[in-house]
Parts: sequence; structure tokens; C-alpha cells
Amino acid sequence: MEFGKGIGVAVPEILIPDEKTNMRKWAVIACDQFTQNQQYWNDVERFVGSSPSALHVMLPEIYLDTPEKAERIASAKEIMRSYIEDGVLNLLPPGFILVERYIDGVVRKGLMVNVDLEEYENEPYKTPVVRPSEEVITERIPPRIEIRNGADIEMPHIMLLMDDKNKTVIEPVWQKKEFFPKVYDFELMMNGGRITGYFINNKETEHEIMQALAALPLKDGMRFCVGDGNHSLATAKAVWEQAKERLTPEQRAESPLRYVLCELLNIYDDGLTIKPIHRTISGLNTSKCVQYIVDRLNASGADARLVFSRRKPNLQQSDAAQTIFFSSKDSAGRIEIYSPTSSMIVEELQPVLENFIREFPSCKLEYVHGDEELEELTRQYDTLGFIMPAMEKETFFDTLAGFGVLPKKSFSLGEAKDKRYYLECRLIANLPKEEEQEEQEPQQNTELEEDEFESAEFTATKRRGYRIRQEFADDALEVEELTDSEEE
Repeated sequence: MEFGKGIGVAVPEILIPDEKTNMRKWAVIACDQFTQNQQYWNDVERFVGSSPSALHVMLPEIYLDTPEKAERIASAKEIMRSYIEDGVLNLLPPGFILVERYIDGVVRKGLMVNVDLEEYENEPYKTPVVRPSEEVITERIPPRIEIRNGADIEMPHIMLLMDDKNKTVIEPVWQKKEFFPKVYDFELMMNGGRITGYFINNKETEHEIMQALAALPLKDGMRFCVGDGNHSLATAKAVWEQAKERLTPEQRAESPLRYVLCELLNIYDDGLTIKPIHRTISGLNTSKCVQYIVDRLNASGADARLVFSRRKPNLQQSDAAQTIFFSSKDSAGRIEIYSPTSSMIVEELQPVLENFIREFPSCKLEYVHGDEELEELTRQYDTLGFIMPAMEKETFFDTLAGFGVLPKKSFSLGEAKDKRYYLECRLIANLPKEEEQEEQEPQQNTELEEDEFESAEFTATKRRGYRIRQEFADDALEVEELTDSEEE
């Protein structure tokens, strides 16, 4: 794990499903998506059934406030252990995975890496190498801590961003992807697009990647920021801070809890889109809410004016410095701001919405990924939607460095269906390898031929521990030979 110290990321050891697993049923969208769409999760459950799936070792956030939450968390931890002991999940040798995600015909490229939590802080105004992009919603952390504490594996949906305008890290590896073995290649469920993973266990390529990462520009000390999964990374940090108090310095250096698996992406990747996260408030009188917002903005000196319109928001025009478009089943319009108090609309609107919810606790504030989902929700009689603008790639890192941390839910990497699916896993418990258990098993027949002995060993009574996919280590040797011969 020392390789990459100080850079912020390291080479991971990744668990992937075995060859017999139906990968379409295994990979499931991130837990914080479709939080108001029960039908989506019903469809996922019907499709997966009892097959091995990430669905069985996660807690979709739609169930956070239900009586079944505790039962689901306990069941997830039991199933994690069974997936390891039954060989559903196999361990790859140390190495990156190059990820290709095809979304609407465009490829998005990523690299599976470990984030060093010693190089990450989520407190505002600190300047670590790895930092959050947005404020964390604190009430969403405890359920995630419940899942991570005592769990055998992690299965994060974190996407980490880097500012690599010259495309020096991922793109050179992607250009020679045919030299690396595929570890998965399939169509994701629920119209998620196609995903392919290439295992990078070539030491020379690893070194080139780490060198390129170390050479990335620093913005206020920041090399990476969290593009998606701020709460997951904050949860891992909280668990690590608690755990390391009980460890010696040597144990801290080697503890799997010090790291968290994520997908690293270049913010300039052609397949990566930065989308806004819209807001909805339900259980209200829409006209009353809009007038409340205008009044509060004016109280702060923003010079806000309310304009109702029969046109859809995308057909309205405004010459104000900033404009907040809104819509509901029975009204639509815009709030024009002529003297903004912030360069970001989200920063002006968010505290006003939160104050409204505090004053009217029967109403509910939600964050919506995707224009279609927003339009569907605002067809309901008591739901008001606010349409947020998207951030620009070219100024993203500079804006974040200037703000320190962005207001919560300021942006989204793609729409809901484009989010990362749970697929790769990583051990965060110190479980034994298969070979460490062999001495406790019945003695094998020493008269068997070598090939027969290997077969008998593989089909022996179930072992506790995890299986290592050694064949990919052999493939990596072939990659080194191929790349060396190509260079010659």
C-alpha cells in the first residue's frame, strides 16, 4: 500500500464475481438513486430474484425511513460473508481495472483505484490532496456507518475526479486496452448501458499511471475531488477514524479500513457530463412557497422578482443576472435575481429552501437527478420543482478551490441511469485466504496425480476465506511480453 503514498490514491486489490455469476443481475445502480421511485426498485428486485446480486448486500436509500431498514442491513452483512465463503466473489491480484462505460453510444473511461483516507478530509476549509466537492448531509451518514461497521466487504459507488486536461493518466492506458484481459463485459440492467473492465496488472503500466497522477496540477493543494459518493467517502473516513484509535502504527499502515475503492475519472473525459441536481418541495401550496423564497432573497439584498409564465422553463427568457426557473402541475415561472449575493444559484437558494422546511415541517425537500424524473414529479398536485443550472468543466476545479466546498447537491455526474453501478468490491475485513485454511481440512489423497489433486482440491468441502483469481496474474505476464515486443 506504500506505492502512491502522498499522491492520494493507491493500487487496489479488487473482488469480482466468479465466472458463473449472471453479471446483468449482479450489478445494481447506486443506492442513492431513484429515491422517490418505488417502481424502479420493485422492477430491480423482480429481475434479480434470489440470484447473487449487489442488491442483496446494499441498502437502497428508498428504504432508509422504513421499519425494514435494520433487517435489510443485517441481511446484507450475512450475505456478504456467504458470497466470500461460497466463492461468489473472487480476489484479483493487486492491480487497477480500466472501466469502459457506454452511455447513449458514448464511452466514459475510468480507473478503479484505492483512495487513501489519510489524504482525505471532509471538513470545510481544510486543504487535503483528496477533498469533498459538496457539503455532506449528516443524517445520511449513520445508516451507512451501520452497514460499514462489521462488514466484510465494501461496494462503493464513489467517482473521483481529476483535472487532467492533457489526458495523461487514463487515455494512454485505454489506447492499449486490447493487451489487457477482460474481467467483465456485459449490458447493465435497467437501461444502464454496456460496461467492460480490463485488468491492469502490468507493473510498468502501474508505474506510468502513478507517475502521471503525481504530475497532475494542484489547485489549492487539491489533486482529486469527489464527483459522486461524497457520503460514502465521508462514512469510510468516520469508520477509519474510529478504528485507527485501536491500532498500532504498523497496523494502521496495513489496515484495509484505511482505504476505500472508487472509480477515478478525468473531468475532461468526452463521455462525462456534469448535470444539475434539481430540487422539489412536496406537501405545500406552491404559490405560498415561491413567494416565501422571493421575500427571503429580497431580505438578503438579492433584488429578486417573481414572474409567472405559461411557458415551460426551457422556453422562458430572462435578462437578469441569475434566474431560478420553477414548475408545478398548476403553475410555472421564474425568479429573476438582479443583485446576486453569490456566484452560484444553488448557494443562494439552498438555505432558503432549508429554512422553509424548518418553518413548515409537513413539507419535504428532495433532490432529483434527471430532467425526466423532475417533470414526472412536478405533475403531482402538491409538488414544486426548481430547475438548477449545470456547472462548467473548465471552471469546476477553480470554483471548488475558491469555495472550499460547494453547497450540498450542487451537481451530478450524468443523470440517474448514468450513475455508477455497484460491481467491483473490496475486502475491508481481515479474512483468511483459502490456503491458510488448508491445514485444517482433511488430508488429500497423496496418491492422486498432480492434475487430479488440483481438481480434488478445488472441489473440496467449502473453505472459509476467499478465492484468488490467479489466472489474471498469468495473463498479466503475457501482457508484459506483448507490450515489450511491441516497443521493440
